[in-house]
Amino acid sequence: MELDIKDRKLLHELEINARQTNSSIAKKIGVSKDTVGYRIKQLEDKKVIRGYRAVINMHKLGYTLFRTYLNLIDYSKEDLNKIINYLVKNKSSWWISRQDGSWGFTFAFWAKSNEEFLMFYKEFSKKFRKYIKEKLICPIVFYHEFPREYLIKTIEKKSINKGPFEKIILDEIDMKILRELSRDARVSIIDISEKLNLDNMTIYHRIKKLEDKKAILGYRVDIDDSILGRDFYTVGVNLRSFERFEEIKKEVLFIKEITGLTESIGGYDIEFDLKLKTSKEYYEIIDRLKSKFSEIREINYFRVIENYKIIYMPEE
Repeated sequence: MELDIKDRKLLHELEINARQTNSSIAKKIGVSKDTVGYRIKQLEDKKVIRGYRAVINMHKLGYTLFRTYLNLIDYSKEDLNKIINYLVKNKSSWWISRQDGSWGFTFAFWAKSNEEFLMFYKEFSKKFRKYIKEKLICPIVFYHEFPREYLIKTIEKKSINKGPFEKIILDEIDMKILRELSRDARVSIIDISEKLNLDNMTIYHRIKKLEDKKAILGYRVDIDDSILGRDFYTVGVNLRSFERFEEIKKEVLFIKEITGLTESIGGYDIEFDLKLKTSKEYYEIIDRLKSKFSEIREINYFRVIENYKIIYMPEE
């Protein structure tokens, strides 16, 4: 489906701050409060909006994200379903997907230590190693999220940076608040207070402290780009030398379709995410990078075909 300019501006505002009120959005995009509510409901009904989430810095909570790329071999549809179900049921897995390109299957796993992830992966391997042809496991150090410029072109490309910061200690109530906001960033303070059996001001002040401590980095809308005719690509670039690394990285950040930049250990030299309408757009971007930088040795990609699980905090 195609979006008109009002819907694009509305989604852009929800990407910048999904918790802002309909009245605030209405003033910014030049419509009434009721019109904002109506348009949001329409976008939700059409599944363009899948939900809303708090951007939580899990590193502050002591977690590291281990992203695992797999190419599978000698498996049936039933075997694949067993792998998917095993991962879906695990409370620390948060993104599971099948794709085409350099890697055919990906999952991400939150763990509080290398040992915790290793124990999980050993158990996973006991069950499914015979189907794994090759793997690439990357602990994520930084992930930078960018607003979708295909909605509204912005003058300055500001990112939300999810990366290592000083660890903080949170109590059970804080964790429950974070889980509520990770499931629905637009949930009201009244609804949270009723669910947790606490007064409104306590919830308000705790959320403010979580924001001040950078446990909450922002609030974003969860858009299903496929409904808008766009596919999710992850692109991995390996270099011959690092002499022009910063220059190449800067060029990547100028790509208007970029939505994320990953910095990991053991992964690609430069890795970024794109939301594209056609494969032609992808090859035009890649050809432009290759022609400009002879330092690029190779470029790999995968395109998401289907997601099986997306959550934003480990489950209880």
